[in-house]
Amino acid sequence: MNLGGVEVVGTLDSSPLTEQVLELLPYRAMGETWGKELYFPVNLAVENPAPVSEAKVGDIAYWPEGPDLCLFFGPTPKSTGETPVVVSPVTVIGTFEFKPEDFDRMERRRNGIPVSVGSLP
Repeated sequence: MNLGGVEVVGTLDSSPLTEQVLELLPYRAMGETWGKELYFPVNLAVENPAPVSEAKVGDIAYWPEGPDLCLFFGPTPKSTGETPVVVSPVTVIGTFEFKPEDFDRMERRRNGIPVSVGSLP
């Protein structure tokens, strides 16, 4: 994934929801942040198969109310500690690797953060 000029590699689980996400690739969107969460729209209309109200730093999740994909770099405005707390339930579909400074290095434009998601061969 290229998140505002920062390259990160994600690993997705094997689930029907993940298969639907993979069918969208390659994918481009403009993302936004909420605390240390980056989220961007996806063209899916899927129920929330395994909803959770907290994620882990490094999680990739689907938020059906967007619908968006969310990447958690750290706490959100709802967090009381370092654990990301979501605004409403999400389904975690994978993880991504990043360096702590990557969140601050992302290019932010007036209309958001450019996101490009593809798959590795």
